[in-house]
Amino acid sequence: MRQTLIAACSAALIAGCASTPPADTGPTPAEVRDSGVAQSEVHWGGQIVKVKNLRDRTLIEVLALPLDSDGEPQIDETPQGRFIVDKSGFLEPHEYASGRLVEVRGRLNGFTDGTVGDSPYRYPVVVSERVRLWGDPPSEGVSSGGPRIRPSIGVGVGSGGRSWGGVGIGIGF
Repeated sequence: MRQTLIAACSAALIAGCASTPPADTGPTPAEVRDSGVAQSEVHWGGQIVKVKNLRDRTLIEVLALPLDSDGEPQIDETPQGRFIVDKSGFLEPHEYASGRLVEVRGRLNGFTDGTVGDSPYRYPVVVSERVRLWGDPPSEGVSSGGPRIRPSIGVGVGSGGRSWGGVGIGIGF
């Protein structure tokens, strides 16, 4: 019984540490920029740098990051360049705030020149009908009406020195 419990806990720990495999998204924005060839369809994502609302559409500058198999940008990975999302209609700047993670599927529509700081930068432009935000919206200046409770479950294995100390399961708030 004890060996089965140890094996089960070990498997749970290993599974919890495993990373999600990356999504197959084709060439990165940096590769597209450097090649000068705009592929037709892309699946990209990353962290919003800034949002600019125009009369009939919104432009989102994104720092590209690799996506996991669910399409979520991986903030701890190396950036893959930058790109501009061209979305028809108005997007609320508070909701699409700098730092939010975004996933985009769309069609490449050439390039636009801009700057990153004082350096010139050529951005691939993605015309997108599907823009998905990841994570919680910013809460700065917005009252939620009370504390947020986020339950979590944890499993731990301890040692009593020379022998196994036991296995613990906890619930936190």
